[in-house]
Amino acid sequence: MQKNSEQAQYLLQSVDNALCVLNLFDNADKLSLTEIAAQMGMGKTTALRLVYTLEMRGFLCRGKDNKYSLGMRLFTLGNRVYEQKSYLPVVTPLLDQLTEKLNESSHLVTWENRARVILLYEALPHLSLRTEMDRSISSRPPHLTSTGLALLSTLSDEQIDIYANSATFEKRTAYSISSREQLEEDVRFVRTHGYAINNQRFEQGLISIAVPVQKEKGVPADFAISISGPSTRIAGREEAVVQALFDTAEQISRML
Repeated sequence: MQKNSEQAQYLLQSVDNALCVLNLFDNADKLSLTEIAAQMGMGKTTALRLVYTLEMRGFLCRGKDNKYSLGMRLFTLGNRVYEQKSYLPVVTPLLDQLTEKLNESSHLVTWENRARVILLYEALPHLSLRTEMDRSISSRPPHLTSTGLALLSTLSDEQIDIYANSATFEKRTAYSISSREQLEEDVRFVRTHGYAINNQRFEQGLISIAVPVQKEKGVPADFAISISGPSTRIAGREEAVVQALFDTAEQISRML
């Protein structure tokens, strides 16, 4: 808990509140001032000052109905981020090839921050029954996903300890990681075997296998790739899936 309090002392509350307001729009196209204040758990006067500042800086815009939506400043900054990710046009064909080879969904994932991972690219197979990530929840805690566990495994023990101190171990299914001890056990597995496996921990009937993509050993990975599919199709094919992931990750690491 001491580490959490040490981290908290560096948080500027007003900035954190403004960013939390923007995060409200992850699940809503428009919100009124009353809705924003209620969801933030603050008075309307404080909420008004926050949304007014964000509106003046272009991060929010207010419509004729007096409801707020995300502003164009976020669009321009988002485009800047995308432009800087110049590796994507080179990497995505490799994910397409991986999906074509295994006939299962493949994903490229990176850190959103040290508490969440986010989907960068998804290649889907030509199947009636396929695993497609819900874009509305494409940002997830790393311990809930195979890609997140693969990324966590490349961090130092101290960084993993900091994450575990602040993580909420939500039981999405009966198999979800529910404690620090389980998380540490999974991290040890990934470090030993080189891959992570999420067997129905986020969604019943779904298996996902992932490997980190590292520029060099000993350096935290920025990316991880995975193959996901129904347990009825993935079970028994783990060895072939892992080898295909290793091969693709090596190709990607050479490009980075």
